Amino acid sequence: MTQLDLDTTTLAAAGAHLRGGAGALADARGHGLTASATLAATGDAGLSAALGELSAAWRSIHESLVGSLGALGSGLAQAAEVFDGAERATTRDVVALLAGTGAEGDA
Repeated sequence: MTQLDLDTTTLAAAGAHLRGGAGALADARGHGLTASATLAATGDAGLSAALGELSAAWRSIHESLVGSLGALGSGLAQAAEVFDGAERATTRDVVALLAGTGAEGDA
C-alpha cells in the first residue's frame, strides 16, 4: 500500500498565502480611470478611449482572477484540515487497536 505523506502545515500556509494574494490583488483595482482623466493625461481622444476599453476589459478579468485565487486558497486550507483530521483519526484507531480497546475506544 502506498503511503501518502502530506505536510498539512505547508498546505494550510499555501492556502493562507493564496487568500492573502487574492486580497492584495482585490485592493489593486484600477483607481477610478475616467474618460476625462485619461484624456487629460494622454491628450489624445483615441488613446483615451482605448485606455477606457482596456480598463473595462481588465475589470472583469481582475474580478475573475481574485475569485479564482481566493477559491484555490480556501480549497487548499480545507484540504489541509481534511488530511490533518484523517491523520489524527487514523492515529487514534491504531493506538486503540494496539491497546486492545477497539477503534472507538470501547473496552
